[in-house]
Amino acid sequence: MPHTGLNFIIHLSLFLASLRDVHLKGISCAIFENGSYSVGLPMAQLGNITEPGKIHCSDSNCCMGMWSISNGEIQLVVLGCYPSHAICRSETCDPVYRQGRYHCLCSTDMCNTNVTFSAEHITKSELERCAPWNASCDWMKATREQPCNSNSFRSYVAVFVAIVAIFLLLIILVFIKVIKSRHCMLVRGEALLENQELHLQAMRRPPTQPVEGLILHQAIREDSLSANLWLGAMYGNYVIVKSFPPPMKERYSQEWRILNLLTPLQHENIVCLLAAGSGTEGILKHHQLLVFQHYPEGSLKNYLTSRKTNWDTACRMAISLARGLAFLHSDRWNGDTSKPAIAHRDLSSDNILVTADSSCVIADFGLSVVLENWQTKRKPKDSAILNMKGTLRYMSPEMLDGSLNLVSWKLALTQADVYSLGLLLWEIFSRCSDLYADHQCPEFQVAFLDELGPNPTLDELRSMVVENKLRPKLPRDWNKNPQLFKTLWETLEDCWDPDNEARLSAQCAQERLCNLLPVPLNLLAEGTI
Repeated sequence: MPHTGLNFIIHLSLFLASLRDVHLKGISCAIFENGSYSVGLPMAQLGNITEPGKIHCSDSNCCMGMWSISNGEIQLVVLGCYPSHAICRSETCDPVYRQGRYHCLCSTDMCNTNVTFSAEHITKSELERCAPWNASCDWMKATREQPCNSNSFRSYVAVFVAIVAIFLLLIILVFIKVIKSRHCMLVRGEALLENQELHLQAMRRPPTQPVEGLILHQAIREDSLSANLWLGAMYGNYVIVKSFPPPMKERYSQEWRILNLLTPLQHENIVCLLAAGSGTEGILKHHQLLVFQHYPEGSLKNYLTSRKTNWDTACRMAISLARGLAFLHSDRWNGDTSKPAIAHRDLSSDNILVTADSSCVIADFGLSVVLENWQTKRKPKDSAILNMKGTLRYMSPEMLDGSLNLVSWKLALTQADVYSLGLLLWEIFSRCSDLYADHQCPEFQVAFLDELGPNPTLDELRSMVVENKLRPKLPRDWNKNPQLFKTLWETLEDCWDPDNEARLSAQCAQERLCNLLPVPLNLLAEGTI
């Protein structure tokens, strides 16, 4: 019954997995090929024929033999060297029946000639019944149910040990990979911070080239202690010009660095920087300039002083202010462009601008700081940078008494901004006519004006805000709308809580304020909610 060479190789290779590894020294084997069977690979190619019927296997330590059963008789198919650097575990040729043939592999010279088959006939069906689950059983013994021999047992133990070892090795490799991955993440994070530091260092050199096409119209604010503001025009459009005299060059650099981080991800509630550089002639000669988009309604203080608002406008102003602060406090990415978290540190109604549609825009970043870079790079010895700065009236309790948390700087500085946000929200809603029963709201007042006057001192603020924990008073008639008052007033109280960690985040304040917007105006007027 001819078989292909491929089948022959498959039959022989079934033994290879369980063979033990020893040094190959070569072996002499009997050689024979039955012309009635095709084995695919001539035996003479697997060694050197030293004499008729004898071959020396230089690349193998294993002799092999194969026999078939034809008409109840055993016929020799082939004798020779087992190919592919095979290693045998048995010194004698003990044929084993598998897949229609007897096979034998042995490891002593001419061992494939010393073969003994059992006289007892074993039917093919019985052999095939056992072969699938125990191919290593010795069918040449008298008892067919005899267990596997000791060599097979040792082989199974070796295979089991090898599997366990491989499994443990995989676990170790996975563990090492996880450790390396975490290490790489830390290294990458440090590299990103280093890149950010280098990026910020590069940005410490703001533009000094002259600003072209700029024409000044009139002064808006002239102050020897701060930058001056001008109304101007650039290429036919109104602009606001902030000029820094030579002694304030560092303030110019600081504000430009912050604005340069914000400009690539321009936000509708953050002031829009159009140009930066130096003045060329006249009053602005030797000054450093920041040129901004013109906001016709001016500052929030001027806006609220000159007009009252309705519920819808007040809510939209409050939401836009909180939205801008939430953007400022967050890390943002847009493709390859990123913005780190930033604390403003000087929120006041003078530093908030109002657009034509009554949205708020945050401006004046002269005291702002980049939080991520500071938090990771600077040490407490740099805590002088956190000294009390900004507008006294809007400073948080922890800024007033110097108890700012120097460990969690990011949270501490952002929550100080949220305290200021609470005061600004109070100012906005105090001018909302829909909150008053007669729609007659009082004149605009900045926070604590009644209590401390227009120029409060640090000691006065400490006494009232820190020691007595007082906050702006509830405007008259707000409690005519108890449900609305409760939601709004709780939002304000959660913004200016004495415990900075208990305050809302700017994002949460924005969400709370958004929930107020759908309230129908007719219900407000009737005082039924």
